[in-house]
Amino acid sequence: MFEREDFAVFEAPTLPGRLALIRRDLDPKFEQAGQQLVAQLAAAGVPDQTVHIAKHLRRYKFPPPDTWLALSASHRGYKMVPHLELGLWDDRLFLWLALLGESKAHAWSLAPLRTPTLSLPAGFELSGDHTNKVAHPLTARAFDAQVHRFETVKRAEFLIGRTYLADSSWFDHPTQLWADVQARVQALAPLYQQLLCQ
Repeated sequence: MFEREDFAVFEAPTLPGRLALIRRDLDPKFEQAGQQLVAQLAAAGVPDQTVHIAKHLRRYKFPPPDTWLALSASHRGYKMVPHLELGLWDDRLFLWLALLGESKAHAWSLAPLRTPTLSLPAGFELSGDHTNKVAHPLTARAFDAQVHRFETVKRAEFLIGRTYLADSSWFDHPTQLWADVQARVQALAPLYQQLLCQ
């Protein structure tokens, strides 16, 4: 599905050049990945997901530093609701179950997610900003701090998932990489379902 060569799109220095490469090389992969993950989530009890592929329509000058697909229960958008994101920065693949700042019109309760989150398999990470590459290992202390920040800081976000560095051995074995992404989506499905039921 995703290969080390996919990161070459970010070498295009201009907005038109990079967008053309994203649309030619990555968007078809996102469409394929999205449909597979929609079917996987439906089988795991999370039905009616819509695939949203980033179009970067608000960019007029600078090329996008990342690109992604999002799966959400809303066909109108994804930023205002819990959703899954799968995408690429110039040096890593990312998978996030995300609550962005735009979702805060609803009072999400993250406390009930603590036990199932801390029971996730090894390798999961947390982030508080989808526009920043930085991710931190999932620990009880990091989870509690991230939940507190999400609940008290206006623009804070809550993301849990995994990043895969382009120079890591994951990209020597794309089939195993995709299998790990799917396994992590499977592990996140119950948490996602809990959020959607709030």
